[in-house]
Amino acid sequence: MAGIELLRRFENYLIRGKYRPGDRIPGEQELAAHFGVSRGTMREAIACCVSRGLLERRTSRGTVLRLPTPEEIALDFSFQLRLLNCGVTEVNSCRKMLESAIAPAVVQFATPQRIDELTSLNRQMLAARSTPRQADEIDLEFHRMLFDTAGNRLVKLFAEIVSLQFEERLRPPFRDSDAVAFSASEHQQMIDAIVAKKAETLTEILSRHTGRITAQEHQE
Repeated sequence: MAGIELLRRFENYLIRGKYRPGDRIPGEQELAAHFGVSRGTMREAIACCVSRGLLERRTSRGTVLRLPTPEEIALDFSFQLRLLNCGVTEVNSCRKMLESAIAPAVVQFATPQRIDELTSLNRQMLAARSTPRQADEIDLEFHRMLFDTAGNRLVKLFAEIVSLQFEERLRPPFRDSDAVAFSASEHQQMIDAIVAKKAETLTEILSRHTGRITAQEHQE
């Protein structure tokens, strides 16, 4: 089975070789000779990269470099985060640090259209308070949109930290109409702070919002 070291060397080779998405890479035999491994081992390394969405096998063209979409990267990252089985306190602390850090950028880059989108999501969430599971899904989308508003693709990727708090085992305290209504009211305060261009206020609201979630999770 291809080892981590070979995979890292192979990834560096692809990057330093200045291959672009869609470019054909050398065949298994040539790559095996380059890395000093057997053809079978090299085939496994290539297959691993194909399964991760980094390479794609195309009929008549061979294997080409592929650029995963941000959504695919986020999905893979989210899965790996779940495998880590981080504790509630660790996840909450990380989320609090991340959301506090993005507040100035959210205020700076939020467009009128994005503010309308956040407002629409919050209204949908409040309208769904009689079906808390649906409201929960909208709640997560609201926070993902906040990260997206910061205008940084890496920051958007780390929004998957928030999704860990929406695992089924942690959500019962938030799945009633009163809890949904209260969260929606805090979301509206966030939107108001963004409209007013008050980054410090937004940071305070986000911190309070996450702190409330932490307290309720620990009560469980």
